[in-house]
Amino acid sequence: MVLLPLREVSEAFRGEYITKKDSQKGDVPVILGGQEPAYYIDRFNHEGEIVVVARSGASAGFVSYWNQPIFVTDGFGYRGKLELLLTKYLYYALKNIESELNLMKRGAGVPHVSGDALGGVSIAVPALEEQKRVVGILDRFDALCNDISSGLPAEIEARRKQYEYFRDKLLSF
Repeated sequence: MVLLPLREVSEAFRGEYITKKDSQKGDVPVILGGQEPAYYIDRFNHEGEIVVVARSGASAGFVSYWNQPIFVTDGFGYRGKLELLLTKYLYYALKNIESELNLMKRGAGVPHVSGDALGGVSIAVPALEEQKRVVGILDRFDALCNDISSGLPAEIEARRKQYEYFRDKLLSF
């Protein structure tokens, strides 16, 4: 595994300025920097896998992953270079250091993170097979934590086993 700067392992994409009044309503999410889309319009400026890092404001440094047509406005998009880095692995790697990215904000009025500073962030780059393994594990954990249809049944099963364990311990005299 090697540590390489983000600018060497990814293709960067800078969002385009847009306002709600300058666009038509649609079903394409506008990624402004927050945790949820700001609003929806009828066109996109990126489709496919992308990791978005919010550029300015209180959420500067926030990392999100998208795999659908989106319109990136106040952020930077990154896609892993296929021969080096899986985009989903890049998402998890950046999400892991999100608090550090947030601390990179500069400016008094509306703080922002610069593209140059982000490009210099070091990313651990293991072999592609290891990246696939890591992504598979983290995707499963993410589903358990955030998808009620898979997380809740797993939690119920864990509590059932815990109940049976303690029941057996408490009733074995």
